[in-house]
Amino acid sequence: MKSNIKNLLEDNNIGYAIIKGDYDKESYKYENTNIKEDLDIVLDCNKNLLFDLFKNNNEYKFIEGNTFLEIKNNLRIDFYFKTINVGYYHFLKVSKISFQEKKITSDDYIIYLLLEPLLKFNKYHSRHIYRIKMYFKNFKKTEVLYILQKIIGKKLSLSLVNKVSNNNFNISKGFIKICKIKLLFINNNFVKMIKSRTVNDL
Repeated sequence: MKSNIKNLLEDNNIGYAIIKGDYDKESYKYENTNIKEDLDIVLDCNKNLLFDLFKNNNEYKFIEGNTFLEIKNNLRIDFYFKTINVGYYHFLKVSKISFQEKKITSDDYIIYLLLEPLLKFNKYHSRHIYRIKMYFKNFKKTEVLYILQKIIGKKLSLSLVNKVSNNNFNISKGFIKICKIKLLFINNNFVKMIKSRTVNDL
């Protein structure tokens, strides 16, 4: 997809890694509804630096949260900062190699692919299932399991990987709830949850 954001980030010496898999584009044909592609980028900086960069830039329009619209290309861009998150669940610290390559590694992407849909939608959509199946054709479990176990623990990791390896994509709400509880105890997520709920109650 066409975008000017990479040039802008590089001109301002901001490291980035694009969240993109090998089978993203072709996976959309398995959805029943048309889905407009957007761009997801992890930045190796804090949030304030990005907002300062966009403060006087008329090429980008703020939408909400950490999301902007690149007006010229009518492209929605979602930004993450050093970690990939869904709400206050920051579940994946992006590797240095990903920032060096300017695209997240296959291992990082598989972790993202396994967890993000469950945290965001409480299920896998058709596009996610297609992508997982394609990656798992030649799946080397060792490194991905090592990373995944640090996020949700050994038992949940083995269970999830075994399920999807056997084309079982019906993940129970109970399983997802336990994953979310596990996630509260990494990356300071419990504090983030308290802060989020406190702000919402004001």
